[in-house]
Amino acid sequence: MNVAIITARAGSKSIINKNILEVKGKPLIYYPIKASLDALKIDKVFVSTDGEGIAAAAEKYGATVIPRPDELGGDTINHGDVIKHAVEWVDERYENLENVVLLLGNTVYVDGDIIDKCLQKLDDEKELDSCMTVWEAQDDHPLRAMEITENGLLRPYGGVERNVSTERQSYQKAYYYDQGVWAFRKYTVQSHDGPNPWWWMGKNSAPIIRTWVTGRDIHTYFDVGISEWWLEGLDKIKEALKKSSENGL
Repeated sequence: MNVAIITARAGSKSIINKNILEVKGKPLIYYPIKASLDALKIDKVFVSTDGEGIAAAAEKYGATVIPRPDELGGDTINHGDVIKHAVEWVDERYENLENVVLLLGNTVYVDGDIIDKCLQKLDDEKELDSCMTVWEAQDDHPLRAMEITENGLLRPYGGVERNVSTERQSYQKAYYYDQGVWAFRKYTVQSHDGPNPWWWMGKNSAPIIRTWVTGRDIHTYFDVGISEWWLEGLDKIKEALKKSSENGL
């Protein structure tokens, strides 16, 4: 049995009631639910939440609600602890749970195809514990990261001495999780050995590389605008991404 679990907490400070904010006429939580329902390899869809409005929307669009306990509420809780609770909740109530797809409740950049691709990766490569969608860093490569000191000046992030080229092509490739799909075996939440900070993903985690723009969740109204743009031109955008992939761009 493969399930999708969507995490969507109440109490967002950046945008009030963010997970049920209307984006193109639908509450934001609708989009990861729809993606999960569209996936051929998903058997059941759940939403872990502590918000009544989110729970009502989740049930309306076909998901089963996992009530999140009070001790896992708020914005200082480790996301992994929420995920572990949700996986164990499902595992206690449904037989033969094998793989879990974990999605964020505040993104539109997932669909059934990418979910199925991740689960197929786990089917094909039994030695894997998990896989996740990532994007390749370029101008935002970690070797270019800076921080601001106490006296308001810039320095290399971490205060480290470094001597790197301005040519990003000279850097060893770096990748970031793109706020899309985490797919993992159910047992991985019992260990803290995944690629930090994603400790629930297990030791052997493989990448599913996507184009940068597909990795964006909503934290500001700017993000809302980008998400609406994505949805409005989805077919054209997907075709452009396909061509970019075929051309190795």
